[in-house]
Amino acid sequence: MAETSPIQSVEISTIAHATEDISKVENALRRLGITVPFTRRNLEGHHGNLIVKVDARLSHKDAGRFAESLIKLLSRTERLQIQRDLTLHSDDEGNLYIRLDKQRLFLGEVRLSEEDPVRVKIKFNRLLGESKRAMTVLLESE
Repeated sequence: MAETSPIQSVEISTIAHATEDISKVENALRRLGITVPFTRRNLEGHHGNLIVKVDARLSHKDAGRFAESLIKLLSRTERLQIQRDLTLHSDDEGNLYIRLDKQRLFLGEVRLSEEDPVRVKIKFNRLLGESKRAMTVLLESE
């Protein structure tokens, strides 16, 4: 899939809370195979506390390789869960959304989670065909 990947780009983002070491957050994200520099943006939390949004963007060939390796890090059960609930994990613009457990990522584990997540947005090139079909092919890759 990497050579003729229908994946146009991947965006990864998470929030580093004031109680978290920003370098440890970035190191945890690097375990996913992110090789591009991160962008940091300071934000203010609900109670006036500092939070930092950390994000990265991968394009073209890097995006396809990253998406394939990320999907392989998920358990078969989690891949099937995303595929079964594809309408909840995708939109009409050709984007697949995956939320990973940031705390487990610190331990080197890649698992799905809705709480304090690492957000991954995989954008498919709709000009190359049906995005939902390409998402299914990606999720079925071994």
